[in-house]
Amino acid sequence: MIALLVGGSTALAAQPVKEHVDLKVVSRTAGGTRFVHNGTATGTFAGSVRSRITLAHSVVMTGVVTIRARGGTVTMKVNGRARSLSMRTKFNGTATITGGTGKYAHAKGSGQFTGVVNRSTWHATIDATGSFTS
Repeated sequence: MIALLVGGSTALAAQPVKEHVDLKVVSRTAGGTRFVHNGTATGTFAGSVRSRITLAHSVVMTGVVTIRARGGTVTMKVNGRARSLSMRTKFNGTATITGGTGKYAHAKGSGQFTGVVNRSTWHATIDATGSFTS
């Protein structure tokens, strides 16, 4: 944690986030609108990842992603959109850190992500950047 003294109070400086995530589907609904993925993240919050995503209208995604990193967990709300309906679809969106546990118990932050999903296997890779305070 980086703290700065500003006007007699302590303010937290934003720390950069850079993450690469590799996800494999572990379950999905019969209609293919809700997905649970497990995987790994390498970067700022390196660790195991679990995502719960809802897909609407084949292109709009919303959900929650939790990264179990060394020292605690980080939980994010994600919103995104597919850029096509092809078999290998690129997508992008935003993520907002909503909290966590351990050393990330008071984490807040936001960022952007881009990724590719294979619509046959639902394997996804994602690159994210942003900033956070804890």
